[in-house]
Amino acid sequence: DSVDQFRQIMIPQLDLRCEANNLERFITHFAENDTVNFPVPLQEYTTNSILTESFIRGDRIMSYANPKAAKKDREELAHLGVKTVMEMLFLYDFVHGDLHPGNILVTRNKSGELALNLLDCGICVEMGESDHKNLVEILGAFIKRDGLLAGKLMVDTAKHARATDEDVKIFCDGIERICTDDLDNNFLEKVGDYLADICDLACRHRVKLESKFINASLAVEIMEGLACKLHPEMEVQKVALPLVLKAEVMHGMRRSVGSKWKWW
Repeated sequence: DSVDQFRQIMIPQLDLRCEANNLERFITHFAENDTVNFPVPLQEYTTNSILTESFIRGDRIMSYANPKAAKKDREELAHLGVKTVMEMLFLYDFVHGDLHPGNILVTRNKSGELALNLLDCGICVEMGESDHKNLVEILGAFIKRDGLLAGKLMVDTAKHARATDEDVKIFCDGIERICTDDLDNNFLEKVGDYLADICDLACRHRVKLESKFINASLAVEIMEGLACKLHPEMEVQKVALPLVLKAEVMHGMRRSVGSKWKWW
């Protein structure tokens, strides 16, 4: 099963037209945002073995991690990076799966604002409506510190799990302990730490986690780590929570009345 999942990710990489199509989707999603850019694919000159796209000249994002860089710029880039990934995850269900610092260049737009330019869009994570709703429910449960619900949702959405009923119970109890033992932190602030503990529990109790949940969480973790380098005091939750709420409304899990959010 793991080999098949790896195959599903890697086979599309052999056809560069897939990456061109990914670029077009990202460009459409962020068309109204002039602080997030992507290379423009030239479809007429692109084949399965050749990708032709516009050239972007910019600065490496890690050059801003230097303490000598302006604090305002570092904070702006950290906020923009996290917001961009959270929008991909919660609003568009289409996440860049390879957002290491080497794939991010920084430029300025016509208004003089800093802009992120995201490259190498061959690997993307897309869940589909049902799995995306489950992801929003799982993250919502973690944010609310309802570990039992989060654990149950992860088990319920896992395919071909070989866990026994006792394994499932121990797994869910373990997720609950992770939440209660770490009251000072929020899931979205410490994705990497939580993810390591979750994967350890899943291995020990033979609960197969949905690979798309892991891939999406890793994308958040990578950007979270980069943002921390740029702006260590940044609170990820303040950026993410409004987008989680929007995603819940999108899936009919909440409704908004005026400026207030209410449960169905």
